[in-house]
Amino acid sequence: MSYDKFIEEYLSKSFIKKQEVGFDQINKMVKQANKELNTCVKILEMSSELSYTSAYSAMLYTGRALMLLKGYRAIGVNKHKTIVEFIGVYVGEEEKILMEKFDNMRKKRNLLTYEPWRLNISKTDAENALKSAREFVSFIMDKIKEENPQIEFKF
Repeated sequence: MSYDKFIEEYLSKSFIKKQEVGFDQINKMVKQANKELNTCVKILEMSSELSYTSAYSAMLYTGRALMLLKGYRAIGVNKHKTIVEFIGVYVGEEEKILMEKFDNMRKKRNLLTYEPWRLNISKTDAENALKSAREFVSFIMDKIKEENPQIEFKF
């Protein structure tokens, strides 16, 4: 699906709405993503599940930041899924593997939150999540800078 068709369809289904924000809000989202990455590292030895969740949160914050930069916000149920789908359509086939990782982490994070007995997150899983999150955050920050070359992240 093309980006324009996606926007049209998701606006009509009330999955997204137009949202204007300033660069300070976008910077705060990216700053929070980087805090989550740092948290992920610090708690890795204590809890692989919490570390995994922090890695996913970092991805979510930067995904939301890009979505806000484009003038949209996810609403209603399934906000996280909508953000993943938005970013996937925005980047297209360019980063299919990275988007699959983001979506898989979303699904696992959901299980961790609502049905933790169904999932075992090992230290290796958490380390891989951190690696994917770092790659995703860096990628999205580059996309944000491409969209607005004047933006400077301050954190």
